[in-house]
Amino acid sequence: MKSYEFFIQTRKEDIDFINKIMEAYEGIGVVRTNDPKKGLITIITTTDFKDIAKEIILDLGENYVEIEILSEGLWNGNL
Repeated sequence: MKSYEFFIQTRKEDIDFINKIMEAYEGIGVVRTNDPKKGLITIITTTDFKDIAKEIILDLGENYVEIEILSEGLWNGNL
């Protein structure tokens, strides 16, 4: 099992909501804020949970917040 990441663009006012939703899915992913002013975040998960994490991200974008996956892939090790 390897770590996997989603690099995401959202609105700065949505970062806290996204973080709380990911926290509610205990163990699925961790949100790291890269640039709060620009709304850039990373969600780090594992390869085992990447499909579930992506479903959550896409559902958030379809129903609750502005969110765009800019890139995804194996975690590059940056926190």
